[in-house]
Amino acid sequence: MAKITISCSIPVNDEVVTEFVHKYVLHSRVGAARKLRMGEKGCFYTCSLYTDEHAKVSRLIRRMLAFFESKNIPLTILKIGARDSWHEVDPEQRDPWKISPQALLALLDAKPDGNAQAALST
Repeated sequence: MAKITISCSIPVNDEVVTEFVHKYVLHSRVGAARKLRMGEKGCFYTCSLYTDEHAKVSRLIRRMLAFFESKNIPLTILKIGARDSWHEVDPEQRDPWKISPQALLALLDAKPDGNAQAALST
């Protein structure tokens, strides 16, 4: 099971975006606004893929990716393996864990068995 986290690549101060994060990710408005203003360091969504909730998580992530793309807001998406810990990710050197939105979509489409390996290496 891969684990991912999503943040904005740039600081964002926008009421519509704040409301979106509040509504769909269930942060308070104040908390969502604070995370969005932090840019890359303001992770507003973290989850494990391929759990029993995969269909629900997949729909939410697809909605988030489409929303932020429609707003021309770049996202920073980090992926670690099931046995890895977020504590291993250096906040100053995130590049080894970054994946593109397209790679995340491939992960969502993959199965947790052997089919996920190709997507995980992108």
